[in-house]
Amino acid sequence: MSVRDQREFAADGEPWILFEAHRSSSGLGLGYFMPANAAGGGDRRVALEPGTEIAALSDDDLGVLWEGGARLTVTERRFSTSDGEFWLAQAVGPAWGEGAAAGLLGLRITCISAVRPVREVPDVRLEEQDDRALAAFAAAEG
Repeated sequence: MSVRDQREFAADGEPWILFEAHRSSSGLGLGYFMPANAAGGGDRRVALEPGTEIAALSDDDLGVLWEGGARLTVTERRFSTSDGEFWLAQAVGPAWGEGAAAGLLGLRITCISAVRPVREVPDVRLEEQDDRALAAFAAAEG
């Protein structure tokens, strides 16, 4: 297993971890903030510009990213798997998709803490899944 680049720091007087959770082919990245103890909420995500290396960021730079980060919405949820990896499930498709958008709804599941393929799960609604079901999707091949 290859772990993602990560960095611990303090924000609002609490210890947090910033993960470089994903990089697109264009170089744009997904930074993911979660509490260092993995409990609780308040997770945030932020875009990382191409070439940004989180290990090279100053504490001030981390603070700017933290302040600019977006809290998770009801269409996103962090969960963990039995092997201790952290994942982000994001609903995809139109929010109004009940019935009218059959085949357009689904999930994108990205491993935050390790380098794993992104999982695409069609025809599934996030709000109908518990963490065990999400972990099963994360473990599925392909």
